[in-house]
Amino acid sequence: MRSLVRVTDWERVSLWRRLLAALVRVTILIAVLNVLIMLLGLPMGISLTARQEATRFPGVKVTPQQLPNYTASDAPGKTLSYFGYSFEVPWNASFKQKAFEKGGLVQLEFESGQDVTFIVPANQSGLLTEIVQDRSLHLENLELVFSDLMKRSPYDQYAALLNTPPLSIRAFGPRAGLETGVFAFELPDKRGFQIGDPQKSRRMDLEVFDIEGHHVEIICATKKDRVRLSQPELNRILKSFHLVLAGSDKT
Repeated sequence: MRSLVRVTDWERVSLWRRLLAALVRVTILIAVLNVLIMLLGLPMGISLTARQEATRFPGVKVTPQQLPNYTASDAPGKTLSYFGYSFEVPWNASFKQKAFEKGGLVQLEFESGQDVTFIVPANQSGLLTEIVQDRSLHLENLELVFSDLMKRSPYDQYAALLNTPPLSIRAFGPRAGLETGVFAFELPDKRGFQIGDPQKSRRMDLEVFDIEGHHVEIICATKKDRVRLSQPELNRILKSFHLVLAGSDKT
């Protein structure tokens, strides 16, 4: 993952989304190899295929764990509202705002060293559906294989992909562990996934799904070496996030 968040329109498919796309490719190969497995008697084909893809994209080893800490920061902060949603950040420094032409994406650069990029995907059908419909990934044929999963909610699609690491299907050895940290969270009015551990990374992706089925992505990062994000700061954003009746382009 990049330590700096410089988002442009083409970066909608972020690095970890491409990793998930790689995971989907492994799943397809595994399905194709089922016939060979019946003949071989040992899933060596699966093991070799999974290992090859994981060598190219180490992030596919990731499996989510439950978020262990829900404590939220009570530091002085700001309430922000964009595209019909509102959330708080635990920093009160001034910031520069950059919106993008296609809408649904705004980047905030705080003078105190934090960056927040807020994204409302135009495609609210789910990650798998988005991957299939993204012509640049050339995975249109997945629709025939995952048609049932694509009919499920966006949250269910994320959960299914994140909980199916290729290295968990190995001929020998235990399930692979986390590489950088992926955590599942659940709150009364929302649930989702946190990609990245603030103790190990300078960038975290918050994939948030509210009870109405809306999906947003909040990318939090730091540019200054002396500034680190904490889990309570991320929790402040998560707990305060909610849908409002009318959006605004600025706080």
